Parts: sequence; C-alpha cells; structure tokens
Amino acid sequence: MIHDLAEAYRRYLDEVDWITRSGTWGAYADLFGADAVFHRSGVHDVRGREAIRAMILTETTTLPGSLIERTDVLWHSLDQRRRLVVQEMRHVARDPGDGSQHHALATSVLRLGADGLWARLDVAHSPEAYRSMYRRWALAAHRCGRTDEAGQVRQLLEVAHPVV
Repeated sequence: MIHDLAEAYRRYLDEVDWITRSGTWGAYADLFGADAVFHRSGVHDVRGREAIRAMILTETTTLPGSLIERTDVLWHSLDQRRRLVVQEMRHVARDPGDGSQHHALATSVLRLGADGLWARLDVAHSPEAYRSMYRRWALAAHRCGRTDEAGQVRQLLEVAHPVV
C-alpha cells in the first residue's frame, strides 16, 4: 500500500505509461479504489472501479477516443495536506498519415485515498478543443486517403459524443 503522495503519483505515471504502450486499458481502473469516482465536466460521474474500467475500455477502443495514442503530462503540482495531484495533460492523436500532430489539453485533479489507491479523478477540458482537434485530424486523414476512418470521425462529431 502506498501512502506517500509523490510515490503514489510516480507509480501512477509509470503504470499509465505501461498501460498506454501495452494497450491494456482495463488495467487503468486498477489504479483506483473500489468506490472511486471519475468526474469529467459535462458528463455524469462514473462511480466504482468496474464502472471506470468499462468507461475507459469503451473510450479507448472506439472512435474518436481510440485516436489518442499518448498523454503527455505538461506540469503537475502536489498538495500533500489534501492528498491531491493537479496536472495538465496533452492528449495526442496518432499520425493521420501526413506526419501532422493533433492534440488537446485537459486539467485533472487526482485525490489519493486512504488505501493508497486513487479515490477520485476530476477532469476539466474544453469539448470544443477536442472537437476541433478531431476535425483537423479527420481532414488530414482524408487528404491522406484514409477516407473511411476520416468519415467515421466526422460523422461522430455531428452527434453529441460524451467525450468531445
């Protein structure tokens, strides 16, 4: 069990790196306590580790979320007293075929639980920034001949997608 905030955050970053490289997104939920809450602005809270697992697996294996190939932490700050980590992340989409880079930013707050697992994650982001990123990605993919995938992404953006 990890109780030190800095150690827990280092472990979190290492695990997220491994999960991203291996594609085993279901393991992300194992970083959270059984009754953890995942809150994202604009959508309903996801409560409980297994609900978080289901949400993460859905978002990372279906468009447009499956376009994200990595998350870079741009900065973070630790609040030892309140057991919080505030971080700004850049979600980077995979290459659409022309070498261009597409990304959007989000800020999150992680709260470490008494059991050494994360008890809560709050994420704030601009849905329009993500829609814009996905639109630019789809245009680039279309120009590169990836018309099916580009069309699917554009079509998803025409409906209210919970992530963007």
